[in-house]
Amino acid sequence: MKRAVFIGRWSPFHKGHLAIMKKKIDQGIPLLILVRDTHYDVYPAQLRKRMIEATMSKLKVNAKVMIIDDIESVNYGRGVGYKVNEIKVSEDIKRISATQIRDMIEKKDNTWKEFIPKGADKVLEDYMKGAGIVVWFTGIPRAGKSQIADLVSLKLEEAGIKTQIMNSKELRSTISKDLKFTKEDRKKNLERATYIAKLLSKNGSVVLCSFISPYQTERDKIRKEIEETSTFIEVYVKASVKEARKRDPELYAMAEKGVIKHFTGISDPYEEPKKPELVLNTDKTSFEECAKKVVEYIKPLL
Repeated sequence: MKRAVFIGRWSPFHKGHLAIMKKKIDQGIPLLILVRDTHYDVYPAQLRKRMIEATMSKLKVNAKVMIIDDIESVNYGRGVGYKVNEIKVSEDIKRISATQIRDMIEKKDNTWKEFIPKGADKVLEDYMKGAGIVVWFTGIPRAGKSQIADLVSLKLEEAGIKTQIMNSKELRSTISKDLKFTKEDRKKNLERATYIAKLLSKNGSVVLCSFISPYQTERDKIRKEIEETSTFIEVYVKASVKEARKRDPELYAMAEKGVIKHFTGISDPYEEPKKPELVLNTDKTSFEECAKKVVEYIKPLL
């Protein structure tokens, strides 16, 4: 079956997006709608997919909706057999902005519903009623923060609980490309992470954040900001430098030789959390067991 393909972030899916599909819908041509899995968006890819599916179901449109990795570009060679159509829409439709809709939602301005297609509006509204939780994993490099967060996400998703994962590696490869590893740049990176985590959690996700976040004052600031709207759970992923070095001897060797500057636990300090909700000692406990402890802590809060 041939389909007309549309690719976008759709964050959130609105009437302007639907308008660019209208011609193909009116012609009765099946659609293939691809949702870019952009980790930096307020709304997770699964939610955006459900919004589109709900609208297409309401309209009785033959549409297949799929999530794809974030793409760098769309490339065509000669003679591949696909026609590229420029979609023209009216000026009033062009003025609909996903950014403005997100701002309306942030400000609790319910007129955002006027810009969201039927079906998708209900999905988004239900999503925003969910409980927001931020789980903040802190610890030295190679303590096991990201590995445990991934396992927690898997276990929660299997239980039907929506999650979002954030970590420093992803952030620094995208919106924090301009930052280095000085104390000031670490602070800026955490400020950006906090802002995104806060938005995601306010809209119902369990947000799993893995950041070294070595300073107590910064973690206190993060807690205070997120607790304005959501539940904050600090998880200290505890590991000795000796054990962390075993997990990545090459990385630690470069840090000890001074090749890597400002390395937490070697050339920069790590301040242990004073009162974390959970302490996971990965010197003595497997990542799998640690993840179970986090899930057991989270579930009663949902």
